Amino acid sequence: MLFLLNTMIVEVAVPEMHLRQRWRAMGCGEPTELRAQDAIDFVTKRIVAARKAGVAIDAETAKDLSALVVAKTGANSLMLKPTAGGGVEPRLRDLPHMVLETYRRGAANDTKSVVRLRADA
Repeated sequence: MLFLLNTMIVEVAVPEMHLRQRWRAMGCGEPTELRAQDAIDFVTKRIVAARKAGVAIDAETAKDLSALVVAKTGANSLMLKPTAGGGVEPRLRDLPHMVLETYRRGAANDTKSVVRLRADA
């Protein structure tokens, strides 16, 4: 399954299985006890913390975060929209697969583009 995590396309084969195997390492708590909003808050905090630290989210962490959002919300996209107060507002969407596939192909062909979550993104 393709997932758009802010500016990064992530592929997670079976999100629920990935989450079941990785939730302890992620530190999100038992997934069955999380509500959708808890998952969104957890992912948002992790992305914002990476931005503030000026580091990119690595591929495995991106898969973990994506799997969590998919498993708890069913959405295939989480975008963080900047707010006037300097924070971010998470936005979930269910994008058509072809849109995600096109974005992935385009980003892969753009040699100047780094397909990862950058600190300045």
